[in-house]
Amino acid sequence: MKEKLFFFSIKHPLSYILLLAIVVRILAAVLTSGWIAGWDYNFNNYRIPGPWFDNPWIVYISRLILGAFSLLVITLAYRITKIIADKTTALEIATFCALLWGMPFVSVHPFPAAVALPFLLYGTLLIMKQHNLLENNEIEKFHRTTFIVAGFFLGMGFAAYYQSLIYYIGIVITLLILKNWKGALMSLIGYVLAVGITQTIVDLVVYHRPLVAMSVFLHDLAIIDINYELTAMFICAMMIPPMSLMLIFGFFRVLRKYIILVLPALLTIIYSIFTNNNLDLLIMIAPTYLIAGYVGWKEFYKNSAFWTNNKWLLWTCYSVFALMNIAMIIYTFVKL
Repeated sequence: MKEKLFFFSIKHPLSYILLLAIVVRILAAVLTSGWIAGWDYNFNNYRIPGPWFDNPWIVYISRLILGAFSLLVITLAYRITKIIADKTTALEIATFCALLWGMPFVSVHPFPAAVALPFLLYGTLLIMKQHNLLENNEIEKFHRTTFIVAGFFLGMGFAAYYQSLIYYIGIVITLLILKNWKGALMSLIGYVLAVGITQTIVDLVVYHRPLVAMSVFLHDLAIIDINYELTAMFICAMMIPPMSLMLIFGFFRVLRKYIILVLPALLTIIYSIFTNNNLDLLIMIAPTYLIAGYVGWKEFYKNSAFWTNNKWLLWTCYSVFALMNIAMIIYTFVKL
């Protein structure tokens, strides 16, 4: 059995990573405690019916469905990384997204940001692919449909988590900086279409009139509640020191090079400092922050004489991270 798994991991590495992710998410669904008050009862500005939580089967089935949906984050993060790095790096990113200590727990609970992630990542993937093709002169025509579809999926992300609007604003600003105003306009058309359809239909069912929940969000958007401590703690602890320091360094190192990834995430991080709803915001940008930070760090250490001559130190850092990550996963299963 061990030999079969080994050869399977060599021949189908991404499938093997997804298999590990499935196992960990099933454990998270079964072992973590009940729904967390204050987080799970409200989804955007819609309240989940309380009696649902009295039925353990509904709880476990919904957890498993959410966990299965979260597998898209792994595959999309892999595909995004392959655009800017090699296959090995993409597989490493997929492994992080599958097994990073907070991911299994978050994946099986109804955090709006976690539900929005696949939509946001797919929209980002389409824009990155199109921009990469245009930049390398691999296509002759500007594909309006691709940007409309990308905007539509980013708009679906908004429907799942309203604060993802900040992420989309970062995407638009990035496209304008790259002088791709057509892409920005087409994505806006798709975004407005998705938001209009989802918010009208859902609110007509829930409130019997359109755009109610979104109006509440827009009213609260300007409320400032500075809370930089949680933001700083998240950034420093997400990958566990010393890996977190490597990520911060790599993230800012590729600010201009991979601006499509970095600027929306950076804008979201800055916004998170001025709102009390930090956790969901930071969950939302965890994969793109991870991709940019890790790729930037890896590009640096491969060309660094110090790290080349001290590979033992690098592997020691990675080993410390791996051990602490396992400990943190066990902690979330036992204590949360």
